[in-house]
Amino acid sequence: MEAQIVELLPFLHDGRMEVRQIAIHNIVSFTTPSSEFFHVFLKNAKSLTKDLKTLVKDDTTIAHDALRSLINLSGEAVVCAELDDTDFIKFLIFNIIISKTNILSDLGCMLLSNMCKNDGIATKVLAMEAKPVAGLSSGTTAVAQLADIFLKGTDKSYNPNCTYDFLASVFATLAALPRGRSLLFTKDEENLSPLSKIVCFTEHSNLIRRGGCITTIKNASFAVEHHPALLDESDINVLPYILLPLCGPEEFDIDDMEGMPEDIQLLPPTKTREADAHLRETLLEGLILLTSTREGRDYLREKKTYPVVQKMHAAETEDNVQEIAERIVNMLMRDEGHDISEIKEDDDEDGISEV
Repeated sequence: MEAQIVELLPFLHDGRMEVRQIAIHNIVSFTTPSSEFFHVFLKNAKSLTKDLKTLVKDDTTIAHDALRSLINLSGEAVVCAELDDTDFIKFLIFNIIISKTNILSDLGCMLLSNMCKNDGIATKVLAMEAKPVAGLSSGTTAVAQLADIFLKGTDKSYNPNCTYDFLASVFATLAALPRGRSLLFTKDEENLSPLSKIVCFTEHSNLIRRGGCITTIKNASFAVEHHPALLDESDINVLPYILLPLCGPEEFDIDDMEGMPEDIQLLPPTKTREADAHLRETLLEGLILLTSTREGRDYLREKKTYPVVQKMHAAETEDNVQEIAERIVNMLMRDEGHDISEIKEDDDEDGISEV
C-alpha cells in the first residue's frame, strides 16, 4: 500500500484536472497523523507541500481536499517550513479566508491556526498589510481585517458558508508575541482596535471561539502598558468579559453589587459558570496579570472583582484553579504599603506564561 501511495504523488501535478482530483481524493484520508502511512508524506514533504499549495488554488473540490491534507500535515515542522511562503500566506488570507463567498474559508482558518504556531509564519502574518475591502474595517493590516470578519462572521453572518471560529486560535497565538500584542491594540480610523472585536466571545457556545478568545485576553494582558485600554469602559472594557464566565447562579449581596459591571449584576438563576476547568484557570490568570499594577488592583477592587472570585472559589472543584483564585484574593486584599514590581513582556510572572 505504501508503494501505491508513493506512486500517486506525481499525479497531484498532472495536467488533467480529473486525474489531480482522483489523486488528492485518494491521498487525503492517509494524511492524518494517526495514519500508518503518515511518514510517507513527511519523507516527501518538500515536493508534496509544493503540490498541495498549488492545489489549494485549483477547482473547489480539489482545493477542499488539499486544504484538509495541509491541515493534517501542518503540525509537522518539516511541512510548516514549506508553508513559510509569503505568496501562499497572502493567498490563504486574502483569497480564501477574507471572502464573502468562498465555501472553504473555515478550512483556511484551521490551516492558518496551525501555521501561525511557526514563528516565521506568524511574523509574516503580523507584517502583512491589507488592501481596503468593502464592508470591512479601515485597518490596514491583515490582523485588523481578520479581527473584523471574526466579529462580523459570527453565526455565518459575513460568509453564509463559514463561522470563522478558528480565527480565535490565530489571535491567541499571535497575542503570545510582543508584535502581535501591539497590533491587537492598534486602532483603526473608527478608533477601534482588533482586540475590542475579539473579547466579547468569552461565553460563546463554540468552544474553539470561546477558548481562543479567553486565551487571547490572557496573552494580551502581558502588555502592561496597555492595561488602561483593556480596563477602560469606553475602550476595550475587558473586565466584564472575564468576570461573566466566572459567575454562576449565586446571588450577590446588594452592597457587593454596587460598583460591579452592569453585565454581571442580577444574573438569572439559570446562569452557568464556564464548564472547562482550563478556561476557568486561563480567565483567572488574566485577572492576575491585571493586578500587576496598583492602578489595576484599585480598578478591580472598585468593580467588586473580589466577591465574584470568592463565590467562584467556593464552587470550584479543581485544586489548581482554587489556588489561582486564592492568589487573586491575596492580591486584592493586600496591604498597598509596598507596591510590587510590574511584570515585563517576556516574564513568566508567578508561573503564568503566554500560550
